[in-house]
This record gives sequence, structure tokens and C-alpha cells, in this order.
Amino acid sequence: MPSRPAFQLRPSSSGPILAGAFICTMAAVASAWRPPVAAADQVTPVVINCGESKVKPDRLVVTCADNTLAIDKIDWSSWSISGAKGTGIEYEDDCVPNCAQGHAIYSPATVTLSGAAEPDFRYTSGVITNLNTGQSIPLPM
Repeated sequence: MPSRPAFQLRPSSSGPILAGAFICTMAAVASAWRPPVAAADQVTPVVINCGESKVKPDRLVVTCADNTLAIDKIDWSSWSISGAKGTGIEYEDDCVPNCAQGHAIYSPATVTLSGAAEPDFRYTSGVITNLNTGQSIPLPM
């Protein structure tokens, strides 16, 4: 006696319906998706630092990979499309004898951001200036 398969495939009339429902759902999801917006109101400038978009952040990191140079506790005196200015405390690891065992050096500093323009109103350049040494460091944007 020939053996019967454990299951048998049968044509189904619901296949096209399920496929259609799936396609409609995916189309709805795709049409609702929008690329990330830089600012909530479309005209407030943002700064992108270490991959994060922020408005008036209290900290900006220069060396995102190892966090050995940053400006912290920023007090923004201005924040507009024409530019942003703030003061804070620069943190620098002297990396002596290496960055893991280095010592922190804290100095007063200023930060200046510029270059915000349509369509995303994202600052495109920035400078941190150490007020003790006068040294200026470009901020990666």
C-alpha cells in the first residue's frame, strides 16, 4: 500500500487576499515614513555632535571616539540661524602616559557655531577656544 504524505498542499483562495493585505500594509508604512527632521519647528538650528542632533546642548565632544576633549556646562548666550555662542568648561585628557591613565585639564572656553541654512538648519562649522591659552580647535560637524 502506498504511503500518504503527512500533509498535503491545497490551493487556497485566501492567498491573493493575504498578499494584497500585506502589500497595502507595507505601502501604508512606506508612505508614512519620513526622513529624520533636524529641528522640531523646522527653523530652530541644531548641532549634530557625535551623531546626535541637539538644540542648545550642555556638552559638545570634539573627540567622539575616546572622549578626551570636550566642552561641558555650556551656557548659550545666543542661538539662532545666524550663529550660536556660548561659554563653558573645556575638558582635555593630557593622555600622559596614555589616555586611559591621563589627567584631566579643565579650562574656561567659548564655543561658536555657524553655517545653519535651509533645508535642515544644521550648523556646519564650529570652534572651541580655550580662554587660558587662546588655542582654537575646530568642532567636527
